Amino acid sequence: MDNNKIGIVCLHGAGLNSSIWNNLKPLLNFPVLAIDFPNRGNEGNSNKNLTFNDYTESVIDQINKWEKDKIILAVHSIGGCVGKKVAEHFEKKIVGIIGIGAIIPLNGHSFASSMPFPQNILLPVLLKLFGTKPPETAIEKELCNDLTPKETTQIVKHFTPESILLYTSKITSKNSYSNTLYIKLSNDKSLPLDLQEKMAKNLNSSKILTLESGHLPMISKAGQLSEIINSFADTVQKEL
Repeated sequence: MDNNKIGIVCLHGAGLNSSIWNNLKPLLNFPVLAIDFPNRGNEGNSNKNLTFNDYTESVIDQINKWEKDKIILAVHSIGGCVGKKVAEHFEKKIVGIIGIGAIIPLNGHSFASSMPFPQNILLPVLLKLFGTKPPETAIEKELCNDLTPKETTQIVKHFTPESILLYTSKITSKNSYSNTLYIKLSNDKSLPLDLQEKMAKNLNSSKILTLESGHLPMISKAGQLSEIINSFADTVQKEL
């Protein structure tokens, strides 16, 4: 019998899928819902015409089918952008937010515009010219630098191209939360530490921790990440 008052909803980053949380889920002391963005594993342009709202509605639908009244939202990378709107929708359900190397845009900004100059200018142009699936070598270098060869192969094999609008849509949200944790990833080759520090401020984080990890700690450092999340969730639950 589940005596926990809360559950943890996990949102993955761009190109990834819910399987990135598989190492972590058994280590968490709370029910977990690992979300999939639309059309995972499709090599073609199935996501080309999706709007940002299509992503958020897909996540909202999956959460609505989950019978938990109180939720901690754990967002990774671009999942922070989607999570911002999802948290607004579930204002009465959300009791905490955890950013894991996550992009948390300020109101009126997008994933792309949250990047430092000149990347914030160049990224939308590059996405239009070359698409949203990086070369395999870039995926390996930026996302998988501390993964095993087998883990790296799985990330590359199942990487899904996203809609450009996931990166460029401006996001607004009126909500702020008191229970917020940002986990910086000190060996992340995708998001530099100074950018992560900026995102932690954007989240108005009540607590900031650093994990010696690459971009995917839920795979490479699942044990350490689970300890951090369990501790945070325990504290939140006691306050309910």
